[in-house]
Amino acid sequence: MNPITPAVQLFARHRNAANLLFFSMIMLGYFGLTNLNIQFFPTTEIKTVNITVPWPGATAQDVDKNIVATVQPEVRFIDGVKEFSSTSRQGVAIMNVEFYPETDMQRAVGDVEAAVNTLTTLPKESERPIISQETFFEPAASILVSGPFEERALRAFPKQIRDGLLERGIDKVSLEGYRDEEIWIEAHAAQLRRYALTPDEIAARVAGSSLDVPGGVLRGDVERQVRAVGLALTAEEVGAISLRNASDGRQLSVNDVARVTDTFDASQPEGWDGDNRAIRLTLMRTKNGDAIEITETARAYIGELTKSLPPTLNVKIFDVNADKIIQRINVLLFNGLTGMMLVLGILFLFLNGRIAFWVAVGIPASLMATFGVMFYLDMTINMLSLFALIMTIGIIVDDAIVVGEHSATLFERGESPLTAAEGGAIRMTMPITAAALTTLAAFIPILAIGGVMGQFVRDIPLVLLSVLVASLIECFLVLPGHLSHALSRPPSEPAPWRKKFFDDFDTFRDTKFRAFVTRAYDQRYTTGAVGLAVLIVAIGLLAGGRVPFRFFPSPEGEVINAYIFFQPGTKRAATKQGTQAIEGALYAAEKELAPEGEKLVSVVFTQIGRTRTITGDERALISAELTPSEDRDIRTREIVSAWEKSMPEIAGLRYVFVRERRGGPPGRDIDIRLQNGEPDVLKQAALEVRQALEQYPGITRARDDLFYTKQELLLRVNAQGQALGFTNQIIGSMTRGTLEGVIAKRFARGDEEVTIRVLQPRDASSPKQLEDIELSVPGTNPPRFVPLSAVVEIVEKPGFSTIKRTDGYVTVSVVADYDDNAGNPNDVLTSMGEDTLPQIAAKYNIDFAFGGRNQEEMETMGSLRTGAILGLGMIYVILAFVFASYSRPIIIMSVIPFGLVGMVLGHFLMGFDLTFLSMIGLLGLSGILVNNSIILISRIEERRDEGEALRDAVINGICDRFRAVTLTSLTTVLGLTPLLFETSVQAQFLLPMVITIAWGLAFASLIVLFLVPSVLGMQEDLRARLRGDRTTGTSPHIAE
Repeated sequence: MNPITPAVQLFARHRNAANLLFFSMIMLGYFGLTNLNIQFFPTTEIKTVNITVPWPGATAQDVDKNIVATVQPEVRFIDGVKEFSSTSRQGVAIMNVEFYPETDMQRAVGDVEAAVNTLTTLPKESERPIISQETFFEPAASILVSGPFEERALRAFPKQIRDGLLERGIDKVSLEGYRDEEIWIEAHAAQLRRYALTPDEIAARVAGSSLDVPGGVLRGDVERQVRAVGLALTAEEVGAISLRNASDGRQLSVNDVARVTDTFDASQPEGWDGDNRAIRLTLMRTKNGDAIEITETARAYIGELTKSLPPTLNVKIFDVNADKIIQRINVLLFNGLTGMMLVLGILFLFLNGRIAFWVAVGIPASLMATFGVMFYLDMTINMLSLFALIMTIGIIVDDAIVVGEHSATLFERGESPLTAAEGGAIRMTMPITAAALTTLAAFIPILAIGGVMGQFVRDIPLVLLSVLVASLIECFLVLPGHLSHALSRPPSEPAPWRKKFFDDFDTFRDTKFRAFVTRAYDQRYTTGAVGLAVLIVAIGLLAGGRVPFRFFPSPEGEVINAYIFFQPGTKRAATKQGTQAIEGALYAAEKELAPEGEKLVSVVFTQIGRTRTITGDERALISAELTPSEDRDIRTREIVSAWEKSMPEIAGLRYVFVRERRGGPPGRDIDIRLQNGEPDVLKQAALEVRQALEQYPGITRARDDLFYTKQELLLRVNAQGQALGFTNQIIGSMTRGTLEGVIAKRFARGDEEVTIRVLQPRDASSPKQLEDIELSVPGTNPPRFVPLSAVVEIVEKPGFSTIKRTDGYVTVSVVADYDDNAGNPNDVLTSMGEDTLPQIAAKYNIDFAFGGRNQEEMETMGSLRTGAILGLGMIYVILAFVFASYSRPIIIMSVIPFGLVGMVLGHFLMGFDLTFLSMIGLLGLSGILVNNSIILISRIEERRDEGEALRDAVINGICDRFRAVTLTSLTTVLGLTPLLFETSVQAQFLLPMVITIAWGLAFASLIVLFLVPSVLGMQEDLRARLRGDRTTGTSPHIAE
């Protein structure tokens, strides 16, 4: 007995069991739907531990040689480490330890802490290492606060907004353009000589005097706590600190030898909105945070707060991911609902009205149950998971159609409504279950993909699993109960047009279609040859590059960033002036592109003193949010191009490059990594690679990430300096104290940390000014001063602002932007890898590799190939078990390659490149095609069991299942048809997957109906020849 028979009979015969299960599925879906997070793309994260070691005043080379080179050997070989990368910048080392996905991160963090804490050779002046696990945060929205205020006055408003948002449950709020407070003690060299003081001595005195120290407990009748109070919180209080007694007997205070002021960290970037100072708040969500909920909270709070803010203060909410998510999700929802309407129309056209109704009712029940399963699988509603739901509407309908149509057939043969409903479900258990398992097996390759891309697309097979579970429950347990009641009612006379359609369809099936199938079977070798020829044409289109492949073209960006680099040593004021001219060019480009006043630029935020994570007075970053792509006819690429053309000539500007911020997997299309060499050598090699890249059409803004910075002045202690007791460490410490300042103390003022810094007001921007710095001779008391030039030799050479390493090797990335209309970026990399790069690598004795999306593509496609082999093997095993045959699965699976034909022709005719998502679509298509073949082969096997000859069984079985195959194919194709013609810019990246399934299924369904019969005949011919029989595949009365 079929193991599912008792369950089917229980739910079909029970008075309300089917309805109770139906409503339970709806309620489960409602719970899941109201609790699922909504986002644009699936969450992707990498298990990483970050190590940060500040070393104020140190150059990137010093940081690399003294910190990274010390930490790397201790951490690189910890269990589970996948990659160790580092970035050495002026004053700080940032190291990232990436672990494999299965690593226990609590243990990993402990291992890293233990390894770093054992180090004893870190520079004495470096600060304590900061070790933390990287936590996932994603920007949800930004708030720009600006106005005609001084910096100190402006800071109060974003701070108030930040605190209010955190109180209302926002996960994290970060600030940009919000500089840390400092107290500067600026002591001129003349004053230091006069009072025989050094910056270190002043810092030590300030640190020792500015303290609140517990003094114990005074015991008696009443105990009292004793504290020594002296913490200085303001510039006035710091200035009043006594350094020592003066020669005249009075106290010598800090104010007597220095100027004390409240100021801000000069190394941190400033924010601007036009001519007004600005601070940007970025609202972040955690993995479980909801971007839409965060945005609604922020808007409500800002709307309430604005009433109490000064009228001259501008507060703008911008870069709102929630708006983009809702807009793009609505596009998919609209197309999904339109597709569902088309599917329902087809159902009521082809099926009996009562059966069509209950098949249709099963769609929302299965979809709602899927939402419930998605919630318990910790998934989200995003563009990929929602698309997967749209794609699986056909699967839901297919299962119900097969059960419903077979039940109707049994009822027409005279069985009772209950028996027919139960029989339809029970007899179709094996084919439908096999179809579900093979569909799931077809998506197994996706689960084999690792890394970021694996996380990115894993929602598709998980949604499919959820849908299959819900669909099987609905068609085996819910649908039979509904069908038994529907079939028990007297059938109504169909409308004349429906009756005509049924009659015409049956006539077509029994005449023309039967004739086509008969000819395909009788002339099976010709049919096979035609199918093979079409397959060869499709392969030729691929091999000839007529249908190119691009790994992952991202949706158009709606934020553009200009990264601006002036000559090293450029003052911040000059950088600001030049950056304002570049910003003005953006508005000039807007007027040029939209002369009638159409708004293209929404919000602009400028930072002076940084590009991305790298700071420096010669750097600037302009971030411009554009109006939504659906609301303008001018594409982002056109705006970028017009902005670049409008930029004026600016003195001291090295270069500026503009990039649109795109979503999707990280990395660039063009990314070449140079390794295993000294920085100077790698820089020269990188320059040659850049020159070679720029010769290719479509390549723009080739650049590398090994930036020259200010000229380095190397100090070497001379003989006189050595005689006086100077060492490299003493020289470095004293000059750093003069140039960068000596940090006397850090303390909390309110909820912020304030730094007290002792420094000399000197502009040591040239070797001559550096030579004049006076140093105190070690061991002299009172201090004796000598000029720096007397104790060192000064050598000038170029320096680098950043040095990066990967697994211990210095690495330089050469990247470039690529015009999507110019072709395939992989062609450029292939050409470079065959000729130019090997020559450059040999010339400089270095290594090269491809990074970015090319590296991700190689890893992903390799995993996909391995997974595909595993998936095909699983499909074969499932089919071999179901049909108890070794050869039948091969016939069923023979249709899979012909899905490739539809995919290639669809992309070719619609002018789309194949993408990674096309490959994902091909997997889904393979499962659907196998399911259609199972339906046909199952019916043919039934007829063979009833005693029909192979030829008759094949032709009759194909005709029997013509309606079912047509319906299942049409419902899937029509469900996706609205998306196929979607013009939304943000949905374009999904279209390759839609094209693959829609075109592939439309084409391959014909292959299933005509090629499967011919292959069955050829198989029987082969068996006959092996037996020595000359008549095969015929009825007893018909010989071939």
